[in-house]
Amino acid sequence: MRKYGINFTEWKNQLTLPEKLLLMTIRPEKGGISGTSSMAIDLVLAGAAILEMLIAGNIRMTDRRLEVTGEKTESSLNAYLLGIIAASQQPRKTEYWLNSFRISMKRIRGEVYGSLSQQREIRLEERRFLFFKWQKPFLSPGNQVRQLIDRAKRLIHHPSGEPGEICFLLLLEPAQLLRRIYPERSMRKAAALKIKQFRMAETSPDMVRQAAVVVKAINMALAARRAAHHAG
Repeated sequence: MRKYGINFTEWKNQLTLPEKLLLMTIRPEKGGISGTSSMAIDLVLAGAAILEMLIAGNIRMTDRRLEVTGEKTESSLNAYLLGIIAASQQPRKTEYWLNSFRISMKRIRGEVYGSLSQQREIRLEERRFLFFKWQKPFLSPGNQVRQLIDRAKRLIHHPSGEPGEICFLLLLEPAQLLRRIYPERSMRKAAALKIKQFRMAETSPDMVRQAAVVVKAINMALAARRAAHHAG
């Protein structure tokens, strides 16, 4: 069973990269996004979608700039992003798109919520406060979080050469998911070091270098968000 050229036979459903990451950030009992991941998750979802489009051949990266090479996709999320990137008059860097007001982060999260809900990985409850309303996710029975955490642990110690798993591994830190995987601080530090060594290896395949560019762009955009938050 393959999707975007990636082997997903180890998991019962064909979860996309954004779906896996979002699923792992949902708190097991209280629902909602974990506080450590809440500020970063929208940027991570956008970055994950960009990486999936690189894997699928919908876009290419040249000198860190993205250019659409094929707009055919079955993913409504990717179709949305491809349309925006294609409308640009020139190829732009990943960090530009992650900071662009042209892209609705709310829509990106909504697309992933909707897909996970359809697959019965989560259920959504509508919440209201004054004039504001939002959807709060809760994990459904039989969700794949445990399998994803186990897979993440294996990849940290034995990185795969498969593009989708490379991207999954390198996005764990920006998504602030190492705490979920390893509650103990010493184990988190060791895991972060292993991921860094894999990312910095001279023999790394092109996908690692492209994923590293996206991770750097996410971290830059997140730093800008945090600075604006503290300034406010």
